Amino acid sequence: MWHTFIMELKSSLRTPAVLFWMIAFPVILATLIQGVFGTIASGDVTLEPAPVAVVSDTAWNTSRGANTFVNAFSASASESSTSSGSSTVTGKNSAIALFKRIDAANVAEATTLLRQGKVLAYLSMQDSGDLRLTLSQRAATDIAQTKSGGSDGQAWSLITLGTLVEQYNERSRIVTQAIEQAAANDPSKLTDSAWIAALAGANLEEITRQASGIRHADGMVRYHVAILAMSILMAMTMTCNMLSALQANLSPLGARVSVSPLSRLARIGAVMLSSWLATFLCMLIVYAYMRVVLGVSFPGREGLAILAIAIGSGMANCLGLALGAIPVISLGAKSGISVAFSLVLSIFTGLYGNMAFADSVQRAVPGLQYLNPAKQVTNLFYDLLYYDSLAPFARTVGVLAAMSAIALGAAAFELKKVSYDHL
Repeated sequence: MWHTFIMELKSSLRTPAVLFWMIAFPVILATLIQGVFGTIASGDVTLEPAPVAVVSDTAWNTSRGANTFVNAFSASASESSTSSGSSTVTGKNSAIALFKRIDAANVAEATTLLRQGKVLAYLSMQDSGDLRLTLSQRAATDIAQTKSGGSDGQAWSLITLGTLVEQYNERSRIVTQAIEQAAANDPSKLTDSAWIAALAGANLEEITRQASGIRHADGMVRYHVAILAMSILMAMTMTCNMLSALQANLSPLGARVSVSPLSRLARIGAVMLSSWLATFLCMLIVYAYMRVVLGVSFPGREGLAILAIAIGSGMANCLGLALGAIPVISLGAKSGISVAFSLVLSIFTGLYGNMAFADSVQRAVPGLQYLNPAKQVTNLFYDLLYYDSLAPFARTVGVLAAMSAIALGAAAFELKKVSYDHL
């Protein structure tokens, strides 16, 4: 078995296709993606105030906090006209204005400005007391393109403004709920100036402070993690080819090995161990390049990142074994299936630059991730990047272990049925 293991390992590491697809290709792809998206993900973005209409109707004027909130992040049209249109435009209470305020008497007038292209969005007050940000079709398109890899300063300003509006609405609900509870349970609080001051003094930092148990990472790491996941799944092809080469009906080598004294279990064990080690070594080289050259890091968890590579490699090899064990499919067809499998599943990890699509699928159908090995491999690294606790990492390891067990069971079932009338 050990002689077969060493032979298979050497053969894999000397195969040009393996070296290209599992080392050269991910390194080239990671370098290209870093060059295309690196500046955007680094946060080096200039906010350019976008023209936004404010519907100053009765609902707006009766709201006590809306004007204060909007004025903190806006500049009037006259103020903005003297600036260059970039970060030099300042709001009344902020260092940088997110938008240029243009007042409209009602929603109809704001809609007209929107259609004429004079504004990209408008703010209005709803009967519920919530602020609403309505975008033009152009603005919505610009924002979608910016989120997937653009650098439109006005789009980033509108994205930030939308986030702030959501926080304003959330804060308003919290204050309203607190007042309603005080009126029902302890009306004396409504005349307590200290309590009212404390309630009104809760600022934006209290809403947006970092939640416990959450870590932060460079946005580019997600793209590189997706590349790692795709490359790991590519190992299916290597395992599939190695096993197929040992099948008597698919290769002359398989015919010779089948009549050797080495048992079938030993041959399969040698294939699994050698393919796993070859995958692990190749992925270590890719990871080392990302770590040293591209700056991809897992602060304080570099060792666990290497463990994640080992676990993901093992799962991919099990899937390759299950595919390679199917006797009725030719070797070329198996290789094509494994490559297509890796590339298609990587769509849902954001590999091709559309992280927004991958995230929307995750939110809409969260259970789908448990059927996607590529997504689970990315989750291994996300768990290390974004959580203080290792419980999510352990849970993802369990999911990958289950996938591996199912694949091994399928492979055992197929291989057990294989027999040859003659060689």
